[in-house]
Amino acid sequence: MPVSPGPTPGPRLLTALAGAQLLVALDFSVIYVALPDIGADLHFSSVALQWIVSAYAIFFAGFLLLGGQLSDVLGAGRVYLVAQVLFAVSSTGAALSSSATPLIAARVGQGMAAALLVPATLGLLSSAYPAGPERDRAVSVWGTTGAVGLALGVTVGGGILAVASWPWIFWINLPIVALCLLAAGNAVRSGASGAARAPVAATATFSACVAVVALVVAFTELSRTRPSLPVVAVALAAAVLAGGLLIRCQSGGRPLVPRTLLRVRTLQVACLVAALHMASFGAEFYLVTLYLQELRDYSALAAGLAFLPLAGAVTVGNQVAGRAAGRLSLRALLSAGFLIGTTGLVVLALAVAADGGYAPGILPGLLLSGLGQGMAFTGMFITGTRDLPQESNAMGSALVTTAQYIGGSLGLALLVLLHGERPTAPDFVRTFYVTAVVATAAVPSALLLLTPPCRSSGPRSRRFRGPYRRSR
Repeated sequence: MPVSPGPTPGPRLLTALAGAQLLVALDFSVIYVALPDIGADLHFSSVALQWIVSAYAIFFAGFLLLGGQLSDVLGAGRVYLVAQVLFAVSSTGAALSSSATPLIAARVGQGMAAALLVPATLGLLSSAYPAGPERDRAVSVWGTTGAVGLALGVTVGGGILAVASWPWIFWINLPIVALCLLAAGNAVRSGASGAARAPVAATATFSACVAVVALVVAFTELSRTRPSLPVVAVALAAAVLAGGLLIRCQSGGRPLVPRTLLRVRTLQVACLVAALHMASFGAEFYLVTLYLQELRDYSALAAGLAFLPLAGAVTVGNQVAGRAAGRLSLRALLSAGFLIGTTGLVVLALAVAADGGYAPGILPGLLLSGLGQGMAFTGMFITGTRDLPQESNAMGSALVTTAQYIGGSLGLALLVLLHGERPTAPDFVRTFYVTAVVATAAVPSALLLLTPPCRSSGPRSRRFRGPYRRSR
C-alpha cells in the first residue's frame, strides 16, 4: 500500500528523502579531512584512526539487507523514523567522544543507522511515486543530493575545521536530521504502520549481515598499507561459513530475499553495474584526493575545493538522466553514462602522465567523469527500482546498495595493491586506467543483460513485457 496520503506526494516528502540521502553520503566523506585533527587531539594510533572510517563503511554495507527486510516487514516509514533518531544519537555520541573506543562505537552506530535509512528511504520513494517519469524525476533528485553530498564532504569538512573544532563535523548532522523529520511530517508517519506481513527471517538476516561484514572487513584490511593476513583469512572464512548458511536458508521456507525478486532482470543488472560503478567512480574520490595531496601538495581544504567542479558535474548528470529516462531505454542511458565517465577517467590518467596543471588536465577529467557517473548513478537506481514488486521495494533497493559498497571495497583494495605504499605518478596513471577498464565493463553488461527475452505466450512474459520493452 502506498505510504503517502494521496496519489501525488508533495515536495516535503521528497525533501525528507533527499535530505536523508545527503546525510548518509556526507557522513561517509566528511570524516577524511578531520582525521589528522582527531588523531592529534585524542592521541589515536594509526590503526584506530583508520577504523574511524572503516567502522562506518563496514556496518553500513553489512546491515543494508537487514534494513531492507525490516522496512518491508515493519513499514518503511517506521524504519525511517528510527534510523533518523539513531543517527542523531550516534552523532551526539561521536561529538562528545574523548577516546578511540566511544568514537569508533559511535561510528558503528552511524553506519547501522545509514544501513536502515537508505532502504527505508528508497522504499518510501518507490511506494510514493509510481514507476515512470514521476519516479524517475524523484530518483534523480534523490541521487543528486547523495552524489553531491559525497563530493562536497571533503569541502564541507575543510570549511568546518577552518572555523571550528572536529566535533562539529558530527554536530552538523543534528540540524539535518531535524530538517528531515520536519519535512517528512505525516507523509512518513502514515507509512509507519502497514498491513500484516511475513515475519523477519532472523537466521537468514543474521547470516547475511555476518557474511557482508566479514567480506568488507577482509577487503578493507587488504586495502591497508600493511594488511594483517590472519585477519583477512579469518574474515574470509567467516564470510564463507555465513554465506553457506545464508544459501541454505535461502533454499528453505524462510528466505531472506524472495525468490521472485532474484529473478527480476532489471534488479540483477542494477546490482552488477552498481558494483562496477563504486569500484571505478567511487575509487576516483580516493585516487584524486591522494594525488592532489601527495604529489601536488594540496592542503585538505584546497583538495576539497578542487572537487567542487566534480560535484557540479555530478548534479548535471543526475538531472540529465532524470529527464532522459523517459525518452531513452535503460540500456542506452546506462551505456552513455558509463562511457562518458570512462572518458573522464582516461583524461585524468593522461593528465597525470603529462604532469599538467589542474585547469588543462585534471579539471576536464573531473567534469567528464562527474557527468558520466551522475548519469550512471541515477540510471542504475531507476533500473533497479523499476520492476520491483510493491511488497519488496526496500529489499530490492538494499540489494543494489549492498552490491555498490561491496564493489567499492573490492575496488579500493585492488587499487591500493596496485599503487603500493608510496605511489608515484606512473602508479596513479596505471590505477586511473584500471578504473576506466572497470567502468567500461558496465557497458556490455547493460547492453547484453537488458536485451529483452524472446516473447512467449506464458504469463511471465506478459507480466514483464512492458518494462522490458522500455529496456531495449
